[in-house]
Amino acid sequence: MKSSKFPLWCSVHSAFGPAIAPVLGAVVILAGCSQTPAPAPEPATVTKTTVAAPEKPEAEAEVFKLDPNAAEVSYQQVEQPVTAIAADAFEQQQRDLLQEAKTLLEEKLKPERSLAISHNLRLSAYGQIRQQNMLPLLQSYLVNQQFAAAELLLEQNALTDVAPADRTEFTLLAANFLSDNKQLLSALRWLFAQDELAGNAGADAELQNLLWQNLVQLSPQQRSVLAKNARPRAVAWLNLVEIAVTFAGQQQAMQQALDDWQQRHPGMPELSALPKAITELASTPAYQPARLGVILPLSGNLKTLGEAVQLGMVAASTQTPARSLHFIDSNQSAEQILAALETTQVDFVVGPLLREDVDKLQTLPNWRWPTLFLNSKQDNNQPNPDQFYFALSAEDEAAQMVELFQQRHYQHPVLISARSPINQRMAQHFQQLWQEKNGDKVESYSFNTQDELRSLITTFLETAASTERVNEISKYAGSTVNAEMHSRQDVDAIYLLADPTQTRLFKPFIDVSVSPTAPALPIYASSRSHSLAIDRTDIRDLAGMTLTEIPWLVPQQPQLPLRAEYEQLFAEQDETSQRLFAMGYDAMALIGRLKQQQQFPAMLHHGLTGSLRLGKDQNIQRQLTVARYGKGKLTALDAAKNN
Repeated sequence: MKSSKFPLWCSVHSAFGPAIAPVLGAVVILAGCSQTPAPAPEPATVTKTTVAAPEKPEAEAEVFKLDPNAAEVSYQQVEQPVTAIAADAFEQQQRDLLQEAKTLLEEKLKPERSLAISHNLRLSAYGQIRQQNMLPLLQSYLVNQQFAAAELLLEQNALTDVAPADRTEFTLLAANFLSDNKQLLSALRWLFAQDELAGNAGADAELQNLLWQNLVQLSPQQRSVLAKNARPRAVAWLNLVEIAVTFAGQQQAMQQALDDWQQRHPGMPELSALPKAITELASTPAYQPARLGVILPLSGNLKTLGEAVQLGMVAASTQTPARSLHFIDSNQSAEQILAALETTQVDFVVGPLLREDVDKLQTLPNWRWPTLFLNSKQDNNQPNPDQFYFALSAEDEAAQMVELFQQRHYQHPVLISARSPINQRMAQHFQQLWQEKNGDKVESYSFNTQDELRSLITTFLETAASTERVNEISKYAGSTVNAEMHSRQDVDAIYLLADPTQTRLFKPFIDVSVSPTAPALPIYASSRSHSLAIDRTDIRDLAGMTLTEIPWLVPQQPQLPLRAEYEQLFAEQDETSQRLFAMGYDAMALIGRLKQQQQFPAMLHHGLTGSLRLGKDQNIQRQLTVARYGKGKLTALDAAKNN
């Protein structure tokens, strides 16, 4: 085993979309469908005789505003069924319209009319109607794809604003919508509220499973945000996920921790009544290899790549001192590598790193070790439950950007890519996913040279046409006309796939080409646009640009001890070496979690290369940090705000 003196360790847009306006004009909500409405009575003279629960019962205060130090008791509201009696014809008209909206949604008819009705009833003067309208309103927003309006509704309201009979269904709909859009903290706000209101007696298995699926995806920072001022049941759930993340694969230790958790939180359900995934995690054995065979290029032209991965593995091995590492040079024949593995009697293999080396080993008929290959899986390979694939896939970044654009409700992004194989591959993947999710292609351009880049910017922003019109007017006027250049207004975002030098040229071109009176055009880039060398000099040209990058290369506050020690020892390492170091470190951490992620795919490992989950065909999928340039530095966007 090679050793190292490296004791490192790691510790809304407009509230309503443009489609709503014409719909609302088509329906007069506060009138009957075929009759002239009765005049609205003066508020001062109305005598309301409605028999109903009060709008905001005292016991139904929003759970997040209750005393966080209160005793650990079930927070549950017992309500008597009521039959609402309309106080006047005006209220009855609204009730009739509300029932019509519900019927239309149930029968999947006239979605625009149900939207118009429910959207207007949100302003009803009758509290019970507003409560009963919350579920149809959310349903209508989602059916009509008014996603920004749905987000605003969920942001501005609490579960106690929803009619008691609708709360479970409303929470399920809201949490699924937010979870699908990777807004985990917002989804958990609703799930925790429903769990607190329902208590053990009203626990719903589907909601608890969704709650757990969201919890196991949280980063440590997000868990910390949720823990602040949390209610007792929320604290118990957060403690439970901490146990699962810490002890997954350690059956005895995890079971002991679960028993201790049950004693500390007697108000929570028995473990047998909680989501099955929790107890399944406790009983799933993990890979715990004592002798690890690592196959890397340790000679030849690509030796530096192998050594960068090797360094990361050695750094991570301090977390598992009982494990020995045996490095094997991949620049040998498949038979020689096989013999070396047999000789060293390894019980798990990591590597090879290069695609051709992975292929040559997978042709061997007697490959018997569980393996984490450090490259992607070939499409024609049959899945093997003991073979996993971990690559720093560029396609993962493109897929993440499609999700981010959808979360931000961009309708007309423009894709611009340099003509290099990897950039074109990413552009193709982005285009494919966008078309699958939205049904149309993204407007796209590619370039080679600086002149081509400048030319395509004036082409797609249509500033050349604006300049030409000014020149035409000047010609007919017989004198120079002073007029500002105008650019097109329909583009709402740009995704740039280019190297750091090209990126640094691109953004100033955009800044001077967009009309001064128009909003700033948001520019997004991939990690291929990021350069540590540029970050150390002048990055004013990149201000405002957002990119995806591995957490290891985004400045952390406070700085991780591992990061500080690495910079002290290897201050001049380039981006490629640092990415491979992070990959080696994460590969070691993944080994003990692969079986758990195989059992429960929602579970994430938050590593140096991103948030890692086991996807289809045994491939490790990554979600990177979203960061933005500003105030002279690159800063991670606040995960607590779901940016």
